[in-house]
Amino acid sequence: MSQQAGGSNVGGEALLVSLGYRQELNRAVSMLGTIALVVSDITPTASLLVIGPVVIATAGSGALWAYFIGCFIAVNVALCMGELGSMFPVAGGLYSIVTRVLGRPIGFLALLDYIGQAIFLPASVAIGIGVYVQALNPDIPSNIAAAAVMVLATIVAILRINLNARVTAVFLLLELIVVTLLAIGGLLHLQQPLSILTSPVLADGSAVGLGLVFTAVAVAMFSVNGYDSAINFSEETEGSAAHVGQAVVGAALIGIGFELVPFVLVVFGAPNLSAFLGSTTPLTDVARSSFGDTFVNILTYGAILAIFNAALAITLQFARIVWASGRDRAWPGPISDALAQVHPTLRTPWVATLFVGVTATILCIQSTLLAVVTFTAVLLILLYALIALSALVSRTRQANLPRPYRMPFWPVPPIIGLVGTVIAITQQKTLDLVIVGVIIVVGLVYYYAFLEPRKDRYWNMATDPNTELSRLGNAD
Repeated sequence: MSQQAGGSNVGGEALLVSLGYRQELNRAVSMLGTIALVVSDITPTASLLVIGPVVIATAGSGALWAYFIGCFIAVNVALCMGELGSMFPVAGGLYSIVTRVLGRPIGFLALLDYIGQAIFLPASVAIGIGVYVQALNPDIPSNIAAAAVMVLATIVAILRINLNARVTAVFLLLELIVVTLLAIGGLLHLQQPLSILTSPVLADGSAVGLGLVFTAVAVAMFSVNGYDSAINFSEETEGSAAHVGQAVVGAALIGIGFELVPFVLVVFGAPNLSAFLGSTTPLTDVARSSFGDTFVNILTYGAILAIFNAALAITLQFARIVWASGRDRAWPGPISDALAQVHPTLRTPWVATLFVGVTATILCIQSTLLAVVTFTAVLLILLYALIALSALVSRTRQANLPRPYRMPFWPVPPIIGLVGTVIAITQQKTLDLVIVGVIIVVGLVYYYAFLEPRKDRYWNMATDPNTELSRLGNAD
């Protein structure tokens, strides 16, 4: 991992103060603890077992190509995030970066995108738990099980961040064991020919076109999403700001590796391709054919624990984003003041955590998995496109700023990230794109009607950090 010598030792708290903030959250998590939180947010097991079937349902055996392409784009976006996150190690994460690089109006749209993910993404993971709870007990309604998981995750998420880092690390170890066993099951029983790659098909045997593959790429990128949370936890990560960039890229490589390899092996290990592509639980079906019912029951319990861990880690991440939006006064005064509250003892954003948990719980009861996943995937890739663009713009407009972590292979990663996300966006469902378009229009009306006329009091981030940060970098 390459770093810029002039700024690699800049402390995370020093950068935070130079950006106009004070240390309010508990800076008590090591870089390794942050990586554990972030990989738990990526959650390979839950993503494979909950989001993987959606990719398969969309593109059939073309899901392999969707994962290859999606993971390649994701790694390049992670490199962009690593550099930018080390420059602006703020809990607002990607919206804070976009605001400081591309300006206040676009930054606010990035915040709205993030808020949409905060509402839908935790629910998309929790809803998936119903499939596996019902596999153990068909009498338990799936949506009620999902809501119960969100309530429990919300309660735990309010506790101290260092305690949550330890909890997620323990569950993460169990989770990685589960995906490793899935990979072994596929590897020991490889049955499908390479033609499922060269001539991908749907469950009914019809051919898969390139358009369907790129439609599924967005969902595949959603499946490996979560590495940006290293930036959201940056105000609680100890040490230099370079640790933030290292955590983003390191967690992305770990999470993607533990997801992509098992997925490929399981698909090639399917005993009957048509049945596999048409199943609602295709990955556990392959495990059953490899190891039997007892193993699948154990795997199902592991999946439920993994999904809980994912719901917890994702709630932790988005609570920080919602809290930061209140601190940056993105909303009318009483709302911003409430969201910006920090618990005096636990030093956690408890009101923002409740907001994320309650909205996700309501959504669990009301929505279906497919609808939540496809819409959230559009929000995700749109924000990724803004980050890739920010990485390009920052190197030219903010060339004098310290970059504690500096991405390798410049300018290839942001170009790949931008081109890949734009292509993926063009292949998404019209309804999802229309909804996102409406959100953008409403957001711009709110920004210019409420925030811009009151810019001395609202949405008051420092959007020209050049002077302070360059001085900090030179002092270092």
